[in-house]
Amino acid sequence: MDGQITGNLKKVLDTTLDAFLDLVQCDAGSVFTLRKGKNGVGILKFEAMMTRSLGIREVPEHLRNLQFTVDDSTIVGRTAAYRETTLLSLDLEQRQSAPGVAKVMNYETRNIFSAPLITPRGDLVGVVQLLNKLPQDGSPFSPEDTTPLPPFTERDQALFSIIVGQSALAIENSLLLEEQERLMEGFVDACVTAIEARDPVTSGHSRRVAVYTVGLAEAVNRTDTGVLKNIAFTTEQVRELRFASMLHDVGKIGIREAILQKQKKLQPYELEIISMRFKLMRAQMMLLQETEKEDYSSEIQRLECTWKQVLEANEPLVLAESTSRIVEALRSLEVRLGPGEILSALTDEEVERLSLRQGSLSEAERIEVQTHVEKTYEILQLIPWSRGLEQVPCIASMHHESLDGSGYPRGVTAESIPPQARMMAICDVYDALRAGDRPYKPALTAENALDLVAGYVKAGKLDGNYFDVFLKARIYRQTGRWDTGTSETSDSSFPRVVCEFVS
Repeated sequence: MDGQITGNLKKVLDTTLDAFLDLVQCDAGSVFTLRKGKNGVGILKFEAMMTRSLGIREVPEHLRNLQFTVDDSTIVGRTAAYRETTLLSLDLEQRQSAPGVAKVMNYETRNIFSAPLITPRGDLVGVVQLLNKLPQDGSPFSPEDTTPLPPFTERDQALFSIIVGQSALAIENSLLLEEQERLMEGFVDACVTAIEARDPVTSGHSRRVAVYTVGLAEAVNRTDTGVLKNIAFTTEQVRELRFASMLHDVGKIGIREAILQKQKKLQPYELEIISMRFKLMRAQMMLLQETEKEDYSSEIQRLECTWKQVLEANEPLVLAESTSRIVEALRSLEVRLGPGEILSALTDEEVERLSLRQGSLSEAERIEVQTHVEKTYEILQLIPWSRGLEQVPCIASMHHESLDGSGYPRGVTAESIPPQARMMAICDVYDALRAGDRPYKPALTAENALDLVAGYVKAGKLDGNYFDVFLKARIYRQTGRWDTGTSETSDSSFPRVVCEFVS
């Protein structure tokens, strides 16, 4: 929002300026709002402009960052500093040497009405400047006409004073609303930063999902055929959807880092324990062969030959059947350490985790990760969302629900899933498939990722109507990050269930 004003503030400023121009009968005007600059020092920001003779109704792009200090250095600054109205008529020499906006716009300022915008409580919210008083016959201002213009008068001041208080109050309310929106934007951005710090593996995911989802909503608004032609999202709903998309994974703050960042089926220290156990077992077998003349040659060979399969089984990709059988057999490979003490190559828990068909999470760990959705809802419910943002918790917490009821956490079906959550689900799955920063899976090409999403649509899990718009509007190309050398794979056999684990 930096460098821009909200639609509500712009509307209030434009309406106020229009009223001032009509009230005192002049050609042009500007509004400068009082803001906090660096170090908390007040500055006057150029935020509204209207010049009827030139057909201008907004501040030109190259002037939007123009600011003035509250002091004697400029007319607008002096008006704010002393809170007094200034009426000026400029002679030819003054007009020709006049600096400022009028000169930049190639617009001759002949007289000026500069007044403070003060609320009924006495708070200064800005300054309004009205330029070039129009002739009493109502003829429009023309730069070529050298006929002297009438000066601004005390009557103009009196008329101005009638509406300035309420106008200033309306501007103040809009400024407060804009500040509230800025605070909310900052809060949401801070939350996303916290999520990414907690789970750097998925850094950027939340922001990309927001870009995709907002783009999809805007594309739906442009759809004039099919079942979605009557679906439309207001500006407020799109903003609500953007916040929900950015915060859809905020519940990951409550998930253990060891699980969030788990790259393989076993943690590194657990794999090291197995390695040390293999070495201990081999040493014990060799000792028993030497001291008790027992034959452990085949067991020693198995230990030496199966370590590679243990490492292979530890990878999160699809587990080969032959590797699975070898891992299972290691459960029964044992050696006697002492009376009544037996050491197995792998524990039951290790075999169970290494035997996962794909992914890096055990069933218990997967369930724990899935609780991030409920945690998202609980966290977002604690926030006193302003009007128009009330549905953020609900939308954000439904991005893993499926139309057929197979999703989580509630397992609701299509009729209970709002359009916003349906769109976000598509964008969330697509981005997770495309992401090249997940250590437990390769990045897919756009073609293969879209093919997998289409498979979920066909299976009745994702909404095909919104996916059609996602395709036709090329929403998947909106972030622009996929043309920067992201590593990809063209392996179309990549497991279709991967979506359940990567997002």
